[in-house]
Amino acid sequence: MRKHRPSAVAAALLLALPAHAADQTPSNSPPRDVLLLDRLGQVVKVPTNEMPAGFLPPPTVGLERQIPEPVQGASQPDEIQQRDRDAAVGFRFLPPVPPPLAPYLASQNQFGNTAARPGPLFPAFPLEPYVQGPKYWLSEYGLDYSLQQTLTFVNMTGVRQGDNSLGYYTLDLKAAWAIYDSPATGTAGWIRTQLAAKSGLDDAGQDQDARRNLGTIADPTGIWSSVNGVRVPELAWGQSALDGELVAVAGVVNQANYIDRNAYAQSGRGQFIDSALIHSRVLPLSGYNFGLNLQWQPSTEWYAMAGASANNNHAGSAPWTGFNLDAWTLLWEFGYAPNDVFGLGPGIYRVDPFLAQSDASAGGGLCFNLQQKLGPRSPFGWYGRFGFGGEQVSRGAAAQIGTGFVMQGPFEHVLLQRISNDLLGVGFVWSQPAASSQTVFHQNEYIAEAFYALQFSPTLRLQPDFQFVTNPAFNRDHDHAMVFQLQLILTW
Repeated sequence: MRKHRPSAVAAALLLALPAHAADQTPSNSPPRDVLLLDRLGQVVKVPTNEMPAGFLPPPTVGLERQIPEPVQGASQPDEIQQRDRDAAVGFRFLPPVPPPLAPYLASQNQFGNTAARPGPLFPAFPLEPYVQGPKYWLSEYGLDYSLQQTLTFVNMTGVRQGDNSLGYYTLDLKAAWAIYDSPATGTAGWIRTQLAAKSGLDDAGQDQDARRNLGTIADPTGIWSSVNGVRVPELAWGQSALDGELVAVAGVVNQANYIDRNAYAQSGRGQFIDSALIHSRVLPLSGYNFGLNLQWQPSTEWYAMAGASANNNHAGSAPWTGFNLDAWTLLWEFGYAPNDVFGLGPGIYRVDPFLAQSDASAGGGLCFNLQQKLGPRSPFGWYGRFGFGGEQVSRGAAAQIGTGFVMQGPFEHVLLQRISNDLLGVGFVWSQPAASSQTVFHQNEYIAEAFYALQFSPTLRLQPDFQFVTNPAFNRDHDHAMVFQLQLILTW
């Protein structure tokens, strides 16, 4: 047998070392992609050379701390969870990344530092530095936020009162300011707030809305408050423990920010606009009131929530005004969030029982909230909300069914490949009214809705929406009505 000289062996070893090192490099190398989330909550990796310069993080932030805005009602993807965990090193005051939380709880409690959405029709936006710059700068001091603004124009037929054309502006600012993060003790604390505003664009828009004008149970203009001006639905302290598996939010709590979320139907700004497809009209989801919300996610697939609120206050008033416990709500949510359901992809299945008291009446009810992707690579998703409750304590409907389908990027492979983040949706609502001082003329109300939300630029959407109403519950003069809306949505 031929013997190798030592020099030859050494040379062979030296040649082998770089190859071995190259194999190990990817696991330790810094990220090279910007992480964004599509409309169904899935990660989209965008190379930095394909991102508009105004949306790239500055060196002080870097790609290591770039976090997209979460899709509420979905679990936070593993790639984003990993970025949070990697950046959580030692005790920090005003940490530059959100404290790590369990996947579903993270999406309901936190906001990213990136304004851009993937797959727009036009990849550039002229105000990029002014929109994105503050988000990155404030995130270095622990403050992340989501700012959504809309201009909406509505035209209706079959009105029972008021005008048939309305226009309004809305603003919804949600923020989480991380105060401290302590990985050693598995705890973190933050301030959570929500500020909302609405203004009519004409005299009719100041004090009218589609629900009252049409006499319906569900509101076809679901993001439109009956109160003009600025309101504060939430201002609370958030506290996590057990390495992010347990979260408590206490103060002025908007329970709708945590309970009855649904990734496919939970926002009137780019999804269904009818209020029954944003939240169940059976669940008495309290905001503007003192309350507590407890969240627990012991595993990636199971979570539970409980919410308790006083229910005496209304939008536009301070929570301590006439404070009492004559009216209150107790809400629960039990959720199962598997990554794959029979090969269809991720789904979330929720059960929402509740108890409530309104004046001298007490009662309860039961609701279900479901969402399911229809294939691992499918652009389709299905959702459903089903519920019933006591007529005296339900929020507007004693019984209600809302269901339908959404499709992401419907024209991606037909017209333009780059418009991959558009959303098309069709939905259906059946409602029966809860107790009301109004006369009920139709016991069974039906609404069908179709919308198309075009991702015009990374921060701008354009959304036409059509709704057909049959048997509006409180409308004596008409058996049907039509509602057309055109909405411009700025997401910063």
